[in-house]
Amino acid sequence: MPFGTRPFRTHIDPSEDGAEIVVGVADRVRAEMFRRIGLEDLLKPAVH
Repeated sequence: MPFGTRPFRTHIDPSEDGAEIVVGVADRVRAEMFRRIGLEDLLKPAVH
């Protein structure tokens, strides 16, 4: 995949118990925390 387009994480939920939804919520909360503490640059790959 081209740089910056690969997903950060891939969710596999063979039991379909809803874990994918919980992980998605946790990802959003984590991203918001990074924004609040000034580390938003860690949410995207760096181009060198």
